[in-house]
Amino acid sequence: MYTNPITNDPANPLVSVLIYNYDGRYLSQCLESVFTQTILENIEVVFIDDASVDGSWEIALEYAQRYPSIITMTRNKRSLGPERTKKISMHMANGRYYAFLSSDQAFLPEYVKQCVNALQADSYARFDLVKRKLKTIELPPSVQSKPLVSITVHNYNYGPYLRQCLSSVFSQTYTNIEVCFSDNASTDDSWCIAQEFALKYPERMYITRNRKNFGPNKNFLNCRLNVRGKYFLILCSDDSLAPECVERCVAAMEAYPESAFAMVHRAIIDEYDHRSEEPPFYNQTCLIPGPEQAAVYMMSSVNPSISQIMYRSNVALELFEVPYGVACNWYGNRYLDFDLCCKYPIVYIKDPLLLHRVHSRSDTSWVVENLIDVLGPYVLNHEFALMASPLNLPKVIERLPQALRKSSGICMRYCSRLIVEGNEAVALRYYHLAMALTAEITGDPNFRQIQEYWIANDVKKREIAKTLLCEDNLVTRSISYDPPPGSVPLEGG
Repeated sequence: MYTNPITNDPANPLVSVLIYNYDGRYLSQCLESVFTQTILENIEVVFIDDASVDGSWEIALEYAQRYPSIITMTRNKRSLGPERTKKISMHMANGRYYAFLSSDQAFLPEYVKQCVNALQADSYARFDLVKRKLKTIELPPSVQSKPLVSITVHNYNYGPYLRQCLSSVFSQTYTNIEVCFSDNASTDDSWCIAQEFALKYPERMYITRNRKNFGPNKNFLNCRLNVRGKYFLILCSDDSLAPECVERCVAAMEAYPESAFAMVHRAIIDEYDHRSEEPPFYNQTCLIPGPEQAAVYMMSSVNPSISQIMYRSNVALELFEVPYGVACNWYGNRYLDFDLCCKYPIVYIKDPLLLHRVHSRSDTSWVVENLIDVLGPYVLNHEFALMASPLNLPKVIERLPQALRKSSGICMRYCSRLIVEGNEAVALRYYHLAMALTAEITGDPNFRQIQEYWIANDVKKREIAKTLLCEDNLVTRSISYDPPPGSVPLEGG
């Protein structure tokens, strides 16, 4: 059994063995030769099954059970052909060098080793079956004859919620949907659940599993590689969609082809599926001028969940880059949304068509604990102002000071919420952060009330917490706003 650990040692570079469009009659022999050889000590296998019917996927699953930390694997919902599949496998690979295997080609580790040595020694060396990794790989644009919708679902250990998530997708009233799923080497039953759905809907689902947890960005990239829809939606694997969500979004964007995305309202569900409502951000369904929405983004996230937005692929994918870095893991899509609004109008649908799950295991909880939900947007506001400057959007730039002052107000909202929840340690951090961001916050009545909380006895603390809970629009948003100037009300809104 192959047991060598995968490393990034420059002296022993990782080689990605890319197996695609392989003849099922010889696949077991091929995989066995890969894992029993001893010449290449640092390899990963990227296997792509191109919707085969010869048993290849089942064979690959057997080897993935034996070597789960070595194989990254994906199955296409329909055949894409050798060239397309090859390019996808190159995107998914992590090695400094590729070794290609397709059809019935034998794996020759001695030859691969010789090629790798030559490529390391000579930057001009070239081989047909072994190549160095390219920085970028261009993928051909898809051609849509009718509105296919791609729903990407990237998952890690959300097995308790994944079945509900995928069931909501396949229960949509709009049926021209494909699912691009990628699992980040979950340790729970997520992969089994995903395979269950892939078997039930083989022609509608791409399914991928990384050999290890590569982080959310790499995991999402697997999904992005398979997007073919005229529209796409990034669905968090602990969220779920109302049955008419896709149909409503598609209808709106088909009616307004100049729009870049459609944003829906959300309802909240907890880990026990208890549902709670909040007012929609805007009080009517409408078409919003992009620059006006960009100005609103300076003051509010509007859509706290990335699952609330369906994008128009031909404009969004031009601007879309997989984000990297701690803040970008949670706020990377905000750059995309803001950038699109600077150039295009957007549709807002006030009905709660997304069920957004809030629970203790979510990434959101980690963000709150580490103050990133304030510090991230604080930095974003500065960057948005910089992005707006060359586009001549003065309303965005002029709102920067107001937006920074509001950051202190957001601190007070989180501080109040955490006091009500009994999490004093993190609440105290938000209290001090509010003063650090804007000194004027000390004159706010809510601030003075919270200031009193820290020196009060237990009885008084409970009274203050109860008062904060009843304070309108403090602990949670309790009002809806009029749409920005120039917005056009839409039918049914």
